[in-house]
Amino acid sequence: MRRRTPGSALALGVSAAVVVLAACTADTDPSGPTETSAPPTSSSAATTASATATAEPVALPGNCGALLPVTDLDAALGTGLPGSVSYVRGQPLPDIGRTDRITCGYGVAIGPDGKALPPLLEISISSYTDVPAAADRIDVTTADRQSAGDRVEAADVAGSPAVVLTGVAGTTLVFAAGASTYSLTLLPAVVPPEQTAERLIAVAEAVLDQSSAPPT
Repeated sequence: MRRRTPGSALALGVSAAVVVLAACTADTDPSGPTETSAPPTSSSAATTASATATAEPVALPGNCGALLPVTDLDAALGTGLPGSVSYVRGQPLPDIGRTDRITCGYGVAIGPDGKALPPLLEISISSYTDVPAAADRIDVTTADRQSAGDRVEAADVAGSPAVVLTGVAGTTLVFAAGASTYSLTLLPAVVPPEQTAERLIAVAEAVLDQSSAPPT
């Protein structure tokens, strides 16, 4: 069920970055800006295919309910998130090997100006043409965030290496599984600071479990 990624993706002394992984926005995954979006909505069921190490496109969930049901999210995070759920679909970026991307925002509230505020938790998944392309995005993201002053710590997600990037605006967990990258960003004060990394890892593992579950 689990997918592995090359250990080089987690080297803290990686090369200079060219892509910014911005916490608290739809750009939190290591693969570039979001292109298309849908308004906040309730989640519903769908299916997804597991990431592979081949050049075959990976089918990403068509909605946030398929990515991770809210009840499972609450259990992994250890708390419920007020607000709604948003779903954003990106576009392929051939220059970096990205074939698809989705971003789900949980805990989305509407501000006084009528615009959506940054989600309390954001989960992005991107599929790539192959395993090296996905691993490279983690290297680039880690180097970029480290050079921006974020604290970089090694972590483990279901037996695979990951990186926790902690900055003023939030904490982001990034890792690659096969030919896909995962990015989870949690805003401050959602959970106690000492639990942030642990909870992000728990959510990430719940997402992996969901992706490998048979359709119902």
